[in-house]
Amino acid sequence: MNSNINYNEYILSKIEKKKILFISIILTIVIAFLFYNSPIALIIFFLLYKLVKDKLIEDGKTKRRKILENQFVDALQSISTSILSGYSVENAFKEAENEIEQLHSKKSVMYKELNQINKSVDLNIPLEQLLDDFAQRSGVEEIKNFAEVFYYAKRGSGDFVKIIEKSVSHIRESIDISNEINVLIAAKKYEQKIMSMVPIFIIAYLRVTSGGYLNPLYNNFFGAFFMSICLVAYYISLKWEKKILEIEV
Repeated sequence: MNSNINYNEYILSKIEKKKILFISIILTIVIAFLFYNSPIALIIFFLLYKLVKDKLIEDGKTKRRKILENQFVDALQSISTSILSGYSVENAFKEAENEIEQLHSKKSVMYKELNQINKSVDLNIPLEQLLDDFAQRSGVEEIKNFAEVFYYAKRGSGDFVKIIEKSVSHIRESIDISNEINVLIAAKKYEQKIMSMVPIFIIAYLRVTSGGYLNPLYNNFFGAFFMSICLVAYYISLKWEKKILEIEV
């Protein structure tokens, strides 16, 4: 019944796995050298590997959902236009499949979803049931909202065409606003990435130009404890900054 794509999960490619390994090794070496000046600190590799892996998986899911969301808007526009032109709902979805193929190719996630939905409709599976399945797998709020509206519009006795048209307009507007906000804060996100590297650059500068300045913090329990606290505080600040720049519409 479904395309077997669960957008709440993300499978890493071989290239991404190599990327995680490479980044983890570099981070381990940098932290061991700058914060502890000891090869013993290399044991943090396993922790860093998990953190990097989790971040890449989360970024991968977010990116894929955003692509799906934008392609979904194109599909909705096509469906709405077809319904207003007098097409049945089922035929409107078939027209949307053809249009998405032209806009995004057969490899696009939205094409695969529409293709599977249309095949299932031909097997007499209710369209609203298929949309609900897609919505739950997508993890995208706008798709969930549309599936819910579609269900009640199809089962209810109201003006189906008007309800769908209004829903499509609202969802499209919401996603457009979200995209505009992302464009506006893109510069802030880039600035945040640069600023987040400043503490590392300062420690690296002191380490290279004035190695003796940091010696009291190396090779002793107090120094290792202090540096560990600094690392934890640095990590928390990164998470906090990222949270601030995440705006939900």
